[in-house]
Amino acid sequence: MPVLKVALALLVSALPLNALRVLGYKLLFGYRIDNSKIGFGTVIAVDEFSLSKSKIGLFNLFIGPMRIEIGQGASIQNRNSFVCGYWVLRAENRDKNYTRRLIIGAETLITSGHYFDVAGTFKLGDRSWIAGIGSQFWTHGVGVRDRDIEIGSDCYLGSAVRFAPGSAIGDNVLVAMGSVVSGKMEANNALVGGVPAKVLKENYDWKSQNE
Repeated sequence: MPVLKVALALLVSALPLNALRVLGYKLLFGYRIDNSKIGFGTVIAVDEFSLSKSKIGLFNLFIGPMRIEIGQGASIQNRNSFVCGYWVLRAENRDKNYTRRLIIGAETLITSGHYFDVAGTFKLGDRSWIAGIGSQFWTHGVGVRDRDIEIGSDCYLGSAVRFAPGSAIGDNVLVAMGSVVSGKMEANNALVGGVPAKVLKENYDWKSQNE
């Protein structure tokens, strides 16, 4: 039962040492965790969970019938929520192809206080950052069939951005603070911003702006 699974995960999350939390999640849930840190209060109650040489901070939530893969060198800071509602398993939803998958690439950074709906697939490319606080990523909605969100490699997302179901950005893209990305944006090396978001600059290297 989901309630029992979440309750057990809550108990594991409250263990006082990282080694005990990792051991509890491996033995009781069968998660694949290698040489990683899981912060106090981080609750992991999902179908599958894979974590390698990465760090998860305090009081994160990973809850729901989903599969999670987190690449090497990833850092997820504090109080983020990664949620898939159990309503996706109801009989009336079983033919709607809710993929329920979270893929976090290698060397990525997710700061604190963000929300991820994982009814569909959310993919964050290698070395990309979700910065600031208060961003939201939604992979379901009324009548939505194209649900998945994909963020390319080497991207930087400013604070309080919103990604709608079916949205995507390319590689080496900076998304300005407060932007709402509502569709697929194929441009690479670009500055994206606005409500709804559009390409503001092409041939743009956000990394060089900080040098």
